[in-house]
Amino acid sequence: MANHSRKPPQHRFQGKKQAENTPEPTPAEAPDYDTLLLLERLESLLEEMEELGVSTRAEIEARIAALNEELDAAEESAD
Repeated sequence: MANHSRKPPQHRFQGKKQAENTPEPTPAEAPDYDTLLLLERLESLLEEMEELGVSTRAEIEARIAALNEELDAAEESAD
């Protein structure tokens, strides 16, 4: 029978005090390592997108294109 009273795993965006009060999960309860890595990558990506002021892939691609055009123009004027 499943134990529905256990708490969900804590991740780094939840309050530090709350995380400190949560007992370490047992090996059977511990999340999969690959899942934790993916979670970390996605959280980092979200933070970087917020820092850059972009919210979609299309915005990122447009910024890349604009920066490439700017570099090309600067290179042409240097010649």
